[in-house]
Amino acid sequence: MSFSEELGRVIGTLWGPAVRVGAALRHARLFHPEGVTYRAEVKEVTTLASLLPLASRLAGPALVRLSTALWRGQREWPDILGLAVRLRSEEAVTEEPAPGDQDLLFATVRSPWTLGLAPLSTDTHDWLENDYYAVSPFQVNGLGRAKLRIVASHADAPGHSRVERLEAALRAGQARFTFEVRPLRGEAAGRWYPLAELRLVAQVELNPVSLRFWPFRNGRGLTPVGFVHALRLPTYRQSQEARTLH
Repeated sequence: MSFSEELGRVIGTLWGPAVRVGAALRHARLFHPEGVTYRAEVKEVTTLASLLPLASRLAGPALVRLSTALWRGQREWPDILGLAVRLRSEEAVTEEPAPGDQDLLFATVRSPWTLGLAPLSTDTHDWLENDYYAVSPFQVNGLGRAKLRIVASHADAPGHSRVERLEAALRAGQARFTFEVRPLRGEAAGRWYPLAELRLVAQVELNPVSLRFWPFRNGRGLTPVGFVHALRLPTYRQSQEARTLH
């Protein structure tokens, strides 16, 4: 473990009790307490032979949760939007992960340094008018260290709320996102490349308490690394342990 990861683990441990108290008081996740869940499909789209093995590992059924970081009650106030993806090894729609599943968490935050400005740059009225970043890098089997993001289709769908617009885009077949990767080393370093298309299929009702995304679930060979991911480990544990029915 690197020095930055050790530091992140220490800071996360110090923050953990406060996160636990906040989650207990909120009777939900401290951040991203409310969201909508969709069954989805992922298919590879890359044209680069070097990225094909990674894109192929992403392909298949998926579960997607779109959420707001701060506000509840579908309020479209300044906020950070989140997009959590579970790449599924099985077609069944369930809260429980299966062996080989991978959880990937994204938000409308480009880097830790832009966290304070992210609510001002996020379009909280439309999930399909934002791009979502994993913020911290991954060690990717067969590729090395890389960053990930999800780029929305930016569909112009009608509706009075973001949920209505998302449902309209879903009916029109336009509720789509693209996984992109930016290698940090090698000949391909420094550019974003499309990997796979993520298409929402249908909204599903799942128990929000039982559905627990875990950033370190790495069944597809994408292992989170770096300061931010290390900080998440103790804070996520504390938050999940404190959550109750809501």
